[in-house]
Parts: sequence; C-alpha cells; structure tokens
Amino acid sequence: MGSIVGALIVTHTPRMADEFTAPAFTREMIRGMHELGEVVAQLRPDALIQASTHWVTTFNHYVLGHKRHRGILTSSEAPEIIAGVPYDFPGDPGLAEAMAAKGREKDIPVICTAAEPFMLEYGTVNPIRYLTPKFDVPVVPVSSCLLADIPECIRWGEAIAEAIRDSSKRVVVIASGALSHKLVRGPETWPSEESQRLDHQFVDLATQGRADELKSFFPSFAKTVEAEMGGRHLAILLGATGGAFRGKLHAYGPSSGTGNAVVSLTPA
Repeated sequence: MGSIVGALIVTHTPRMADEFTAPAFTREMIRGMHELGEVVAQLRPDALIQASTHWVTTFNHYVLGHKRHRGILTSSEAPEIIAGVPYDFPGDPGLAEAMAAKGREKDIPVICTAAEPFMLEYGTVNPIRYLTPKFDVPVVPVSSCLLADIPECIRWGEAIAEAIRDSSKRVVVIASGALSHKLVRGPETWPSEESQRLDHQFVDLATQGRADELKSFFPSFAKTVEAEMGGRHLAILLGATGGAFRGKLHAYGPSSGTGNAVVSLTPA
C-alpha cells in the first residue's frame, strides 16, 4: 500500500532559476527551498507529484507520463531571465496512468500524455532544481485546468491520493505557485499588508493541521487574495492531504506583489 509521506508548497519565481545571479529579495525563499530539498532527502520518496500554476490547460486536467523529462527551457514569459536551461530527470509513467484512471473513475476529465516533444515550464522546472538537486527522483507533473473549479480540484487531489494508496509508492505531493497573486510591476514588491495577513493565516491553518477550519477558510481566501490560478494548485494539495497534515513555514517572500510561501507538511 502506498502513501503520501509529505506535501510541499513551493515558489517558482523566475528570478530564482539561477541562484547565483538571483537578486537579494529572493535569498530568503532560496534558503527555504534548500531546506525543502533536505526534507525531500529525509523522506526518501519514490516519486514527486507536482501541480504547477504555469502549466495551464483549458478543458482537461493533464498528467505527464514520460519516462524522462528532458529538454531545454526558454520561458516565453521571461526569456531574458530563463533561456537555454537544460533539464533531465525521470518520470513515472505507471503512477501517472494510475492517477489519470482514478480521476476518470470520479468523472474528472483527466488525460495522461507522453507527447513528444514536450517542453516543461518554469513552474515545474525551477522547484525541482532545488528539491532534487541530483535530479534523481521521478516527477509526475500535473496541470492547472482553467475550467475546473475549486471543488473539482479538491476531488482531483482526493483521486490522486487514492491512486497513491493503491500503489506501492511513497510520494510527496507539491503545489507550485504563489498564495496571494495581485501582480504589480516591480519584482521586489511585497503584497499588501492584508494579503500578507491572509497568506499567513492560510499557512498557520495548514501547518497546524486544522483541517475543518482550513477547508472552510480556503474558498474565500483564494478569492480575496486572488490566489495564483485561483488556488487550483493548493486545492489539489488540500484534496490529497485532507488538510490534516502538519508542518513548517520555511520562508515567505515577495515577487511582483505576490506572496510566496515555502512550506513542508507531513502526516499528523
């Protein structure tokens, strides 16, 4: 029987793509991401499942079933920051197929694809560079579907958890994206004080495992702070964990007016 041995909320702000040239305002987040790399190493997972807000799909949820994720990333959003970045790390086709099948059992439109060529986006690649610096842990990327509302994303997370339990895998589930996401120009700009307060309230509920309060709070939180991609990545994680995990806030920082939390969670 498989299990979710951990869950992470991570930032993927593009200026962290190369930590050696990253600006000062990212340093706290970079430190936190390295701590998450240590958490992943201690958990020794068989696979990582990562829902990225930057892999945006319209009608269907998608899961990547490639044996290897290999390519050269140039971000169309910020090519002056991320250009010609090679990546090469393993996937898990069996787990990807099982996740998609379990989602369809619950009437969620999920497609598993191994289409070639396929270029990953920086919301997937940036965190992996910190979480598995040796690129030695299989990764199953998951999209953010525009036509999926929060309840559907939670059900999709629950289906992912069922697929994991039906396997023999030890898995870490990851939500890659910001909390509050009211974008402004100026990369070092913080969110408003109110958005920061709500971000920390969300993190407190999540890290304390206050599942009922978290589930009640989350929909209004996501709407009020204009969470990245409507909070779909967070809803998937919430569905997978049931909101009952406990953990730690490793870092919190800004990026163009958004609030970026770096959080680790483990089963209570």
